[in-house]
Amino acid sequence: MSAVAGQGRTGRVASGGSLIFQIGFHRCGTTALAAFFERCGLACVHYDRGRLGRRLRGNLAAGRPPLAGYERYRAFANMQYEDGADYFDGMRCFRELYAAYDARFVLNSRPLDNWLQSLAVHYARRPPALGLPCLEARFGTTDPARVADGWRALREAHHRQVRAELPRERLLVFDIESDAPERLCEFIGVPQACARHYRVENPSLNRLGHALAACLPFAVKRALPGRLKRPVKRWLGASPGQNPDRDG
Repeated sequence: MSAVAGQGRTGRVASGGSLIFQIGFHRCGTTALAAFFERCGLACVHYDRGRLGRRLRGNLAAGRPPLAGYERYRAFANMQYEDGADYFDGMRCFRELYAAYDARFVLNSRPLDNWLQSLAVHYARRPPALGLPCLEARFGTTDPARVADGWRALREAHHRQVRAELPRERLLVFDIESDAPERLCEFIGVPQACARHYRVENPSLNRLGHALAACLPFAVKRALPGRLKRPVKRWLGASPGQNPDRDG
């Protein structure tokens, strides 16, 4: 029996079927999943420069429907938010989302060591004023080994809670490195032929990519829209099997 109550759902969103929530951590294919949902014809919002997570947090605090302000979307990815020492992990609000909406949940995952390496690379590339305060706020330290232990514990607890509390028919646990995209198609209710739309996004960079990235200020890279960054990253990506730090 699920521990999550599913009664009294009052949230209102775009019509057309169940909502789809990606509820794994970042650096686990959030970009690839969002792009896949869009290619399958589901209006999807991914991160929205942190506004999605901030809006979700604000709505919950004010007693509004969790997704008020995002009613036109059917799929939601990367609901996390980080800004210095302020952070919010929206995917951990799966209970509130399930209680409010007719929804399905994708718990995206990947091998633990690859995920931890991807996180380490991700935060190492950020300016210290942006990355270090968040790690300090989360874990009380910036020591790499202790930070890795903190991420490991967070993930284990979150995965355990999701598996225990969401109904089995409403949850897909999806390993971005080994699971077939046909599983996603079946779960979200699109034809199996849509599996061709799933592809790796944000791969780790090859040598040329790293050299070019080092020349661009962080603020410039952050400001570029995803529709421009994604094809460039694929072109400058390392070969398959050399992408432990990919987002997916």
